[in-house]
Amino acid sequence: MNSQDLNSKHQRYATTLVLKLAQWVQALPTDLPSSFIKTKEWQSMIASYEYLNKLHKEKHLSRTTARNFVDVKSALHEIRMDVDVHYANEYSSIVAHREAIIQQAMGSKHMRYARRIQLLQELHREWGQLPSLLHLHERALWYRFKSAVKEAQRYETKTRQFEVADVEVAYEVKKHLLHEAKLVLDELSKTKAQERLQSIDLRWRSLPSANLDLDKRLRAKLRDIQRAVEERPKE
Repeated sequence: MNSQDLNSKHQRYATTLVLKLAQWVQALPTDLPSSFIKTKEWQSMIASYEYLNKLHKEKHLSRTTARNFVDVKSALHEIRMDVDVHYANEYSSIVAHREAIIQQAMGSKHMRYARRIQLLQELHREWGQLPSLLHLHERALWYRFKSAVKEAQRYETKTRQFEVADVEVAYEVKKHLLHEAKLVLDELSKTKAQERLQSIDLRWRSLPSANLDLDKRLRAKLRDIQRAVEERPKE
């Protein structure tokens, strides 16, 4: 869905409403009392804002109207944080929740591999279920969350042995190692291939056994690759 989904009359109405909302916000006094949020004027303005915000989330506003609405949204947010205690508490709670998710992502680097992957997937789902914040706040927190996830993955790679407790995860890792071994067979010289396969074999042995039959088949394929490298003529 996009701005073209609205007919021209409806689009003009949305554009006019954004301009009126901007004028209304600019006309508000700087020392607005908290009691003002109980007035019909305020409630009407918030209703218009919620209507436009829904259109904006669904990408129904034209590009220019959307840009203007973002400016209005930011200005109105600052006002609501000052005069609307319920809004301020709710918004701060969402920020705190996202901060907590970031801290959990940062702490996940100390977990075993399978549990860390599971936790990060849960944190991604939890993040997506939270109400959205202002774009600038959302983007800044999202960047920190992504950085925390990358740091956890980097920590695993650099400072810990590859640990997998979950047999299903172990099976997927072994398939990845087998694919890596095939690339070694095709692309590296005999000496370098032997060294790389030795490293792959060590990592393979550190993993728990998955389903016995599946494990045997994967292991047999790895041995075939090792044998093919060994049978190469000397360089």
